Amino acid sequence: MPSMPKCTVIIPAFNEEAAIGGTLGALQTGMFPGEFDIIVVCNGCTDQTVRKAHSVAPSAKVVDIQLPSKTMALNVGIAAAKHKPIVFLDADIKTSPEAVRSLVNTLLDGGIYLAYGNAFLQTRESSVNVRAFYRAWSQNGYFDNRKVGGFFAISSAGLKCLGTFPDVINDDEFVRRQLSERSLWVEHAQYVVRAPLTLKSLMKVRSRVYRGNAQLERSAFALGAWQKFKNACIFLGRLFVRPMLWHGAIVFLSVSVAAHIRNRLFVGKKPTWEQDQSARNICAEV
Repeated sequence: MPSMPKCTVIIPAFNEEAAIGGTLGALQTGMFPGEFDIIVVCNGCTDQTVRKAHSVAPSAKVVDIQLPSKTMALNVGIAAAKHKPIVFLDADIKTSPEAVRSLVNTLLDGGIYLAYGNAFLQTRESSVNVRAFYRAWSQNGYFDNRKVGGFFAISSAGLKCLGTFPDVINDDEFVRRQLSERSLWVEHAQYVVRAPLTLKSLMKVRSRVYRGNAQLERSAFALGAWQKFKNACIFLGRLFVRPMLWHGAIVFLSVSVAAHIRNRLFVGKKPTWEQDQSARNICAEV
C-alpha cells in the first residue's frame, strides 16, 4: 500500500453521466487505497455527471465548473493536482490501474516527458461501414509512432515545458506536437475506446477532428506541409496495394468530404464540442 499517491489522474467530463461510472469503476478495480489522486473536473455539465462521479468514486475530488471547456477543465485539474506525474484520462475511456502504473513508471528516469497508452478500438457494435473506415484509417502513416489519444501521462518537467493548455479543440494533438521529441508509446498501458456506431456519428467525430487540426495549423503548432504530404503518400500507397481495404478507403474519402462540407456549411466558426453519443449510449447499457 503506497504511503502517498504516486500520481494524479485528471478526468475532464462534459455531460458524461452515461460513461463516467464505467471509467471510474475500471480505474479503481485493483487500485491500492490512496494509490492515485483522482480529480474529476466536470465542465458545463447539465446532467448527473457530478452525482455519478461522487457515487462511484467517493474518494475522488470532483470539481464542478460552469464553462463547458475541456482545456479549461484540464488547466483547473493541473492547478488542483498535488502529486506528479499527471495522468490525463478521457471520461469515456476504460483502463486499469496497471496501465496507469506502466505510464507513470516510464517517466521515472526523467528522460521521457510524455508517456502514452496503447489504444484498443472496440468496433464490435459498429456498422460494417464504420468498421471498414477504421481498418483503412489504421494504415495512415500518422500511426507509425502510435496515436496520442485520451490516455497519457506527463512528467513534472514535461508540464513545465507544455505550459498552460490553450483554448484548442484537439488537446491530444497539441500535447503530441509539443512533447513528441521526449515521448514514448507504452505497449502495456492498454485502454479501450469505443468507435462510433453509425456513419452519422463518425462524421460528427471526424468533423471535430478536422476543426481541431485546422485550428492547430493556424497557430504556432502547425505540423508543416512536408510532413502532411509524407503522411498522405504513405497512406495512399498502403491502401493502393491492399484491395481488401478499398471499401474502407471509399468510406474514408466519403466521410472526410462530408465532414469538411459540414464544417464549412453548418458548423462554421462556432467552437462546438461534439460527442459521440452512439458509443456513450452503449456505455450506459453495459
